[in-house]
Amino acid sequence: MTRITLVLLASALACAPAASARRVVPPSVSSSEARSALGHLARLTGTVVQVKDHAHRGFAYLNFDARFPDQTFSVLIPDSAVARFGDLTRFEGHLVRATGILWLQDGKTPAMTVTDPVALELLP
Repeated sequence: MTRITLVLLASALACAPAASARRVVPPSVSSSEARSALGHLARLTGTVVQVKDHAHRGFAYLNFDARFPDQTFSVLIPDSAVARFGDLTRFEGHLVRATGILWLQDGKTPAMTVTDPVALELLP
């Protein structure tokens, strides 16, 4: 190889994104489909109907699609992280996207624990 070819090849490799640096986008599901993604990282979209921003068992709650106990999905925010989110009531009545691992709360309701405000997005 000529020196020019080696320089071009090195430049191309330096500019190419590394496989490990690629961002993995989790699958999107609606709040009513949350059960189908239990145990997996997912992006869940739905309407927050109820916000319980005061501590309840050490968590604040965002309930989707219906008020407790009939919600289809809940986002739990530990008390230790609540202050980072600001006023949680701004989510009530709005379409929200939450990203995290889905699990089953109390053996019946799909839920997601969120500690980083980046994981909750208020949608237009």
